[in-house]
Amino acid sequence: MSVAMLGSAGASSVRAAQTHSVVISDTGTAFDPPAITIKAGDIVEWENTAIVLHSVTCDPALAKKAADAALPAGAAVFDSGKLAADQKFAHRFDQPGTYRYFCKYHEEMGMLGTVVVVS
Repeated sequence: MSVAMLGSAGASSVRAAQTHSVVISDTGTAFDPPAITIKAGDIVEWENTAIVLHSVTCDPALAKKAADAALPAGAAVFDSGKLAADQKFAHRFDQPGTYRYFCKYHEEMGMLGTVVVVS
């Protein structure tokens, strides 16, 4: 599930979601950090600090190489669409497992990232 707006948790026993940042570097060909580990329910926000278009895509059907995209069984694919300079995209990760994602425009240049979600 991609995140447009987040609500607050209703029960005090529920752990509040944390937001983790990933920056698309000024070099335009890397996610920084390239891999992160978060807890289920946390949010990752990507920001394009480069001057060229990028995407954050986790959809095996859109990958040029099968190994560049993966997600746990039952998890929904996601795609930021075109991210221009200074634009952000956020996604909430509810299902534990490993998510491999890529930039549709720079996949062949090795612009790949990984999110590991633990329970």
